[in-house]
Amino acid sequence: MSSGGTINLTLNSILMLLEAIKELNIASQEKARMKASDGMMHNVDVMVKDENNKDIGFEKQKDGSYAVIADSAGLTPQQLKKQNEFVNKIRQRYAYNAVLNELKKKGYQLAEEGKAEKNTIKLVARRWVS
Repeated sequence: MSSGGTINLTLNSILMLLEAIKELNIASQEKARMKASDGMMHNVDVMVKDENNKDIGFEKQKDGSYAVIADSAGLTPQQLKKQNEFVNKIRQRYAYNAVLNELKKKGYQLAEEGKAEKNTIKLVARRWVS
């Protein structure tokens, strides 16, 4: 029996976020202060720089999740698109690790992995029952 689905992602684990950033070979800084596009200063738990050398931060919310805070001031539409792709790459790696961790907890093993459609990862997991 197989099934597929779409995942709604909420960043809840700072450790998994840091792991995703590390796996993507992105330099990060913990406990930083940054100015976002809204002109406000934000205390973020993790900060990275995108390809435009703009700050991207992950700020803990009251519910325990992490919001993405970005400095996109002065970016062209093309640069803004690249910035969004950069953030989505981090979110995708976070989701990948979260799914694998959850599968392992439930006794599944990764049987196959590959790229599906544009920016989509296909995972096939199996669990043997007796």
